[in-house]
This record gives sequence, structure tokens and C-alpha cells, in this order.
Amino acid sequence: MMTPQVLLLSGLYDFSTDFVAAALKERGATFLRLNREQLATCRVTLDPVAAVIEVRSPSGLEATIDASSLRAVLFRQPIFLRNTPGYALSVAEQLERSQWSAFLRGLCVLDGSRWMNHPAKTYLAECKPYQLRVAAKLGFIVPRTRIGNDLAGIRSAQLGDPLIVKSLDTVLIHEGSDCLFTYSTASDIASWHDEDLSSAPALCQEFIRDKTDLRVTVVGSNIFAVRIEEGGRGIEGDWRVRPRDQVQFVPIDLSEECARLCLRLAETLGLPFAAIDLLEAGDERKIVFVEVNPTGEWGWLVRCGLPIDMAIADWLAKPEGASCD
Repeated sequence: MMTPQVLLLSGLYDFSTDFVAAALKERGATFLRLNREQLATCRVTLDPVAAVIEVRSPSGLEATIDASSLRAVLFRQPIFLRNTPGYALSVAEQLERSQWSAFLRGLCVLDGSRWMNHPAKTYLAECKPYQLRVAAKLGFIVPRTRIGNDLAGIRSAQLGDPLIVKSLDTVLIHEGSDCLFTYSTASDIASWHDEDLSSAPALCQEFIRDKTDLRVTVVGSNIFAVRIEEGGRGIEGDWRVRPRDQVQFVPIDLSEECARLCLRLAETLGLPFAAIDLLEAGDERKIVFVEVNPTGEWGWLVRCGLPIDMAIADWLAKPEGASCD
């Protein structure tokens, strides 16, 4: 019977968790990984009062997850079920989705363990209006922003033209065999009609020119930062639409003030892990906050030489109270 020190709650195709699992193996830490797509193939029993979980996998593995001995949980599950299928779910599929989602939330009974990140903190931090307000209160420069479905209201805010339009939450929608994902888009508001916006709220921000994107990954008290460039220069618009082989991720050291703000943001939001997007903007290269993702991807940064996987494994494997620097 296996009694893991670390629990990994992830997805089957989450390659970032693959890196962490390999790093935990190197450290000799005992861990159990549960992928949401495979939960129905396991046999699981939770005692919510004792905070003990019994798990039997199809391969024959048996494990007891005991809150009294579990050190840490890596929670790589976005709170909302964003992967909207391109077909009507059967009653059985609807039931399975809703109840396993509730079960994962119920694992909060493992309250004696450290979480990276706790579901309640993840839920709040995923809220873009909230994270923008927190960042501004801490001292970050935040783009002028309006959120809603009222075209007249957006125009009256005079955010500029064009402006940046984003979904209020991550969009993953299936249409037949295609998976649709939305990116940040620069749009000419003068050409909009009321029906373009009325059906669903959108997040609209001022368009910041002459910018370079920064990705800052916080793991405990560690900071890993890169500047995102194409041909040695910043990329106008959303860099994610560029061919990956044309984009360079250049490791950098943040200024002392910027690093302090990033750590304060993660601490205020209650996130031991945070993927923070910033901009260097204008001739003064002022730092502008864009957003924070509590379950953000970082696997591609390991290939740039940033040991994020090692830092996460250290944080998970070390006993409570030990330094994870």
C-alpha cells in the first residue's frame, strides 16, 4: 500500500506536470498523480472527516492519501470546466463531469497540506477584474480597462482606437473536430456595431504600443523571468499567434521593484505558484501588468534553461517550515 507525500492533481496531457513528476522521482519523493480524464477508471473512497482517501488504479496500484502525512498538493486544475464540447453531452456524461468536478473541490479536506495552489485561491485569482484591482492597489501600472456588453459604455470610456479585446475567461470551445481558442486582438472600435458586443461581456483595454512582453513565473520565493522577442525586438499584439520557432524567450533579471511587486501579488492572492504577464512599454520601459494565471503553463520555459520544475518539486517535497528558496 502506497502512502504518498505529494499528490499531483492534473490532466493526462499536462506536460508541465510531467516535468514535476520527473523532478520528484529524482528527489526520491513518494507521489501519486491523478489525472481528471482517468478518475472514472479508478476506484476512490474519501472519508471527509478523517481526510483519508483510498485509491485503486486499473494497474493494481493501491494508495492511501492521509492528510496527517501528506506534505503538499499540486493542483493543476482550472476551476471552471472550460473545455466546452462540440456536441450535446449525454445525461451520463453530464453527471460524470459535474460529480468529479465536485469531488476534486472536495479534496480541500486535505487541509493540513500545503497547496500549489489551493482551489479557493485559484478560483478568486482566475477572476480578471479582481486580479486587475489587486495589482493596481499593490502599485502596478494597469491598462485602462472596461468590461461589459454595452458598446456605448465602452466608447464613452475613451480607451483609444484601436483597443485590445479579450475574453473575460479562457475560451475553449469545440466545433466538430476543431478546438477554438481566443487570443487578445487589436480591434478598431469605430467599426463595431451593438450586436458585435451585446451577446456576451468582453474585456476591453487600451492598446499599448512599443511594448515587449515579459513572462514572470513565481514559485514560492523564487522568480523566473523571460523577455519575449522576435528578431531581438518586442512583438506587437499577442505573441502566441506567432510561429513558435520565430519567438525567442530570453531569461532576464527583473528590477528589484518589479520583483518585489510580483512576489507581493502572488502572496496577496495566496498563490505559491503564479504565471504573471507583464509589458515593458514606451521609451521609459515602464512595467505594465497584464494578467496572472494561477494554473499557467511553463513547460516551454524549462527548455530555455529555467529550472521551474526543480523549484516546484523542491517546494512540494520539503517538509512544512523548511526553506524552499
